[in-house]
Amino acid sequence: MTGTVWVKLCLKPKKPPFDFNLKMGFSAGGGKPTPAVFEGGVWRRAFRVEGRLVPVAASPAGTVDAPILTVSVPREFRRVLREVARRVSLLLGADGDPRPLYDFMGRDPVLRVLKERLYGLGCAGRMSTTVYEGVVKAIIQQQVSIRVAEKVTGNLVEAFGDRVLYGGEAYYEFPTPQTLAEASLEGLRACGVSWRKAEYIREFSRAVSEGRFNPEELYGKDPEEIVRILSGFRGVGRWTAELVMVASMGMNVTPADDLGVRKAVSEFYFNGELQDADTVRGVAEKWGRHARDVVVHLLYANRLGLKPKRNMAS
Repeated sequence: MTGTVWVKLCLKPKKPPFDFNLKMGFSAGGGKPTPAVFEGGVWRRAFRVEGRLVPVAASPAGTVDAPILTVSVPREFRRVLREVARRVSLLLGADGDPRPLYDFMGRDPVLRVLKERLYGLGCAGRMSTTVYEGVVKAIIQQQVSIRVAEKVTGNLVEAFGDRVLYGGEAYYEFPTPQTLAEASLEGLRACGVSWRKAEYIREFSRAVSEGRFNPEELYGKDPEEIVRILSGFRGVGRWTAELVMVASMGMNVTPADDLGVRKAVSEFYFNGELQDADTVRGVAEKWGRHARDVVVHLLYANRLGLKPKRNMAS
């Protein structure tokens, strides 16, 4: 941000603990804009606010137990700084209170260890600012690893997303429905998606851009109704719909058909013996309103290669 004039807002997460770097280790896209990028301790992306593209940067201050997020925008956008900070808070999970979650985890021998080893991961954030963005990302994630999905998403954002240059850095926003609706299948395929996924993304984007469907109206609907509505689109089924609900809408739903979720739960509760989706759902039901956040802890622990003490599983 050298050579530019920024204004900042010091945002306190709702309740500590909050470990910014730990959260970035779970959600950052490995250098590719997804559209957020985390480099040199700074999280940055662009937001579309009131028809303009606003560059945004966020970085930590304070400590895990007394955290502060510094959210910055160029001076000409200072009027929308509070709205921008609200979106950052939502994406990073700074709007949640992790204390009830940690109280719950402390009563489970498996989760108590994860609470201690991932202290400050706290409440899960979101992977998108809109449901539309979440659906496209979920389609990309079908049957590939999260790392591959992040790379492909980054390619898509670089090729089709809006961007603004500020202080020598590029700040990206996710592609609009109209842009992806008008994209060629060859152009989408060049980003790394399969031909089928390219078709699914373009068809869904056309429905949104032409006003035939508004994904943001899914908020407030019952999970089964959301599954039914989204499954009406080619290439979208229960797994994709549940991923959208949990990762983009903040709903307490467990995508138990996801292989990564099944592996993580199996590793920590079944001595690594892979369980089916119904068994995983049965375990998640015991976590109640904390299921979404517990799943994120298990996924992160599994990604880091953390191993449970086998005599702890129950």
